[in-house]
Amino acid sequence: MFVRPCWQPISPQDAFSIIEQHPWALLVSNGVDGPLATNLPLLIEKSNSDQASGEPQSKSEAPLVLVGHLARANEHARSLANSTTPILAIFEGPWSYVTASWYPGRDMPSTYYYTAIHCYGTIELQDEPALDTSVEILTQHMESKYPNGWRTDEIPRTEITRRFAGIVGFRMRVARLEAKFKLGQDEPLRDALAVADALETHKAPEAHALAVLIRKHNLARSQ
Repeated sequence: MFVRPCWQPISPQDAFSIIEQHPWALLVSNGVDGPLATNLPLLIEKSNSDQASGEPQSKSEAPLVLVGHLARANEHARSLANSTTPILAIFEGPWSYVTASWYPGRDMPSTYYYTAIHCYGTIELQDEPALDTSVEILTQHMESKYPNGWRTDEIPRTEITRRFAGIVGFRMRVARLEAKFKLGQDEPLRDALAVADALETHKAPEAHALAVLIRKHNLARSQ
């Protein structure tokens, strides 16, 4: 991914936060007849102690591992089991079209501000107990956003386990991570901040999240 030095995140945690807050990813790998791609949720694996605390493991002390699953009938699942080349997982954080009408001087072309994370790594398939655990963690993670969210124990255990035959769980060990936070750092400061001001007038939470990132990643600039 093309990333100018000024588009680097301030800290690695900024990149990890994008993954944690936007787990809907695109998994890409090489197939016999060309690239294979699957949209799916991927979560950052936590250690046992971190699962208890609810915090992700320290990325400086442990390798980044992503966990997910896909349908066994998917050709991509069969390909992953035999893959000998790196796998790519793409995450997309807050983004927006930026109309030139937001710039004070209206003197630059329109563009996009966005955040994106590319993770490259290798795949190892899960056995059924590990798949069971990861499905439970995924369910709890996603349902925690809803008042009175659903729990897997609300249905017979067999209604969960009988589905394991139809899915393939995996862990992706990330060997390389590329992060791009294109947030106006290469434009005049007043223009970048004007974009943040415009986004803050929108009702969409994503617009406000992007405005926060714009201000954060332009904070140290003087002009």
